Amino acid sequence: MKDEKVMWLVETILKNHVTEIEGKGMPLGNVTSQFFANLYLNELDYFVKHELKTDYYVRYVDDFIILHSDRNVLEKWKRKIDIFLRDKIKIELHPEKSRIIPLKRGLTFLGFRIFAKYRLLKKSNARRIWKRLEIFKRRYDRKEMTRLEIVQSLEGWLAYAGFANSYKFRKRVVAKFNELFVIEKQ
Repeated sequence: MKDEKVMWLVETILKNHVTEIEGKGMPLGNVTSQFFANLYLNELDYFVKHELKTDYYVRYVDDFIILHSDRNVLEKWKRKIDIFLRDKIKIELHPEKSRIIPLKRGLTFLGFRIFAKYRLLKKSNARRIWKRLEIFKRRYDRKEMTRLEIVQSLEGWLAYAGFANSYKFRKRVVAKFNELFVIEKQ
């Protein structure tokens, strides 16, 4: 980038980000994380699409999937991607998260377990909503959150969960919400 003001902003954001290992990682949880991932991993996208010539590649922030019917091809591509990332971008594939698996087992991506004909919420995401409701209840009782703020947060989660085959589960979550946050009659 040649714009000095943009470079100053990027450096300021990165200098204010504290990591366990100095110089590794990037700020998560704000708009810059998506921006930095797209900026930083754009070279990976070009490498995978134009050098490896993959037909089925999806990346969201720093998670990506490549599909192919031949395991040997996938293993070769994984090695090439690992070398490319280390040499060109100075990052590494996560050793436990970078796996080659048959699609019939389903794959985990963006908080879902994805199968050929349906999607499920990851179990950890399903468990997490119950804990969030408990936290919301405590914060509500202490007057730290309004019912409307909780509804807005829950609606966001319900919209996300709606991408999975989760109709009955979402109904149970809404029932629990209605049980915990009864509208008081005036």
